Amino acid sequence: GGAARLQGKLQEPSMTEKSSKNLQGKRQIAQYAAGLVSEGDCIYLDAGSTIVEMIPFLPDNIVVVTNGLSHASELLEKNIKTFLIGGFAKPTTKALIGRGALDSLEHYRFDKCFMGVNGIHSQFGYTTPDPEEAMVKQLAISLSSEAYVVADESKFSEVAFSKITDLHQATIITNELDPDTKDQYHSKTKIEVL
Repeated sequence: GGAARLQGKLQEPSMTEKSSKNLQGKRQIAQYAAGLVSEGDCIYLDAGSTIVEMIPFLPDNIVVVTNGLSHASELLEKNIKTFLIGGFAKPTTKALIGRGALDSLEHYRFDKCFMGVNGIHSQFGYTTPDPEEAMVKQLAISLSSEAYVVADESKFSEVAFSKITDLHQATIITNELDPDTKDQYHSKTKIEVL
């Protein structure tokens, strides 16, 4: 059927809660995603918990722009040229959001961007609980030549309060999906199942 329970559309786990969930799957997805980054790329890394797992696998000779406060120290430890966007520092997700974030993002263009999301739904697209965070994600996707959503299987058929963008705007990288679900999404966007 087409019904979806939009469970806790506004609830958002903290970065600490998120980073301990599905860790094995997240690392597998992150390693694959990092392998898509080439030397010399300018990339955008979203503040997501799966995204932070990409950092150890990234090549050194790249430029990273991020709204993830917790990403900055790991990127700098790897000696990766790093730009933090401006904006309001959101305590739960440690993401920079709001008008300052949108204004500073406008100054960049990216070869690739990597996004975390709270929901991936065949009809409602990519979603997240916070409208301001959704706007930052949407803008970063629009400024990128290639956009990737990195998400484990728990995000599928979920819908959060704020739409980020339609499915076809990004390639999904995930770790496991049943064949029916894969077919359902495959008809709407590119999807890499590891």
